Parts: sequence; C-alpha cells; structure tokens
Amino acid sequence: MLTATIKIIENTGDKMNSTITFGREINHGPLFRSILISAILGIASSFANNKIGITIFLIILFVMLFIYYPSYLPLLYGYWILEKHGITYYDMSSYRAKLKLIFLAKQSKLQFISYSQIHNFTVKTENKTYSVEDITTLNNTKQSHFVWLRKPLNLEIQLKSHNINLDMSFDQLHDNKNIQARVMNVSNILEEKI
Repeated sequence: MLTATIKIIENTGDKMNSTITFGREINHGPLFRSILISAILGIASSFANNKIGITIFLIILFVMLFIYYPSYLPLLYGYWILEKHGITYYDMSSYRAKLKLIFLAKQSKLQFISYSQIHNFTVKTENKTYSVEDITTLNNTKQSHFVWLRKPLNLEIQLKSHNINLDMSFDQLHDNKNIQARVMNVSNILEEKI
C-alpha cells in the first residue's frame, strides 16, 4: 500500500497546515515473507531429502531475516513524516534497530526531530548533492522495482552530533510524476522552519 500522501490537518494560522508522508510503514511483511519463502523452498527440497529440506529452510530464513531485510529495510520501509513541529521517522541507524523493526514491527516507536535540532539539510542522489538553492535542478530518474538496483534519493538531515538519511526512492518509484514537486515542497518547508 502506497502511503505517499499529503494529509490535511487543522489550519492553526501557520503556513504549514499539512503533513507530508514518505515511504511506507513497517509491518510484519518481512517476517511473514521470510517464513513463507523459506517454508516453500524447504518443503520443495524435502521431497529429495528431509534433512536437506530442513537445512534449506533454515538457511533461507537466516539469509532473509538477518542479511537481506536488514540491508534493504530503509529502501523498503523508509517511512517518515514532515509535520508541523518536526520530522518523525523510524530509526534504522544500526543493525540492531533494523532487526527490532523486522521482529517487532508494530511495537516499534517512531523517533522525532524538532526543527530546532536541525542545523542543515541536503537532498542526495547517486551522483549529486542538492541544497535548497539548486533543488529545482533535481533530475528525476526512473527507479527499479528491484530494491538492490534502486538509485539513492535521500533527504540528509544534519544534526549537531550526527546525520540522518531519510529515503525518498520508494516514493520516486511509486509516485514518479509528483516526486520532484514533493521534494521541492519539503525543501521549502525545511528552509522556512530551520
């Protein structure tokens, strides 16, 4: 389900009267798909030999849960929201944080950054970094459906102690016609707020 929407909230006199959402929320999909694919391949292999079937099941399950999904989780579930007072996002900065999201998807809490914590921001693609002044020159490219072939499109938030990369490539794939306008809108809002 595509969650790249703009939700209107009450207008309280501030110029920003909506939230802008990117990516899709984490769910139990990675866990269920890992088990399902492992079981199918394990059962198919068990027709030859039961031990081989169990071994294949465990190897595929391990690879999907501990290698594939942690590597590509930010591109598959890089959900974040630009709100009136800051940015809400899933912390995927460490391997442990990614595993927590995979195994405890709906119990995972979103992190919040207020605009006052943000020192600067840039939009990064594979070969170029854009500031608010040159964001209009962003070249919109077509994204691959294969996650390992996706080209980066990130909003890099620079805080005092570290940087946070928020993925926009999911939306570039699923909402290609509007992504450039949405990125410019985010840049304008951030420029105004920080």
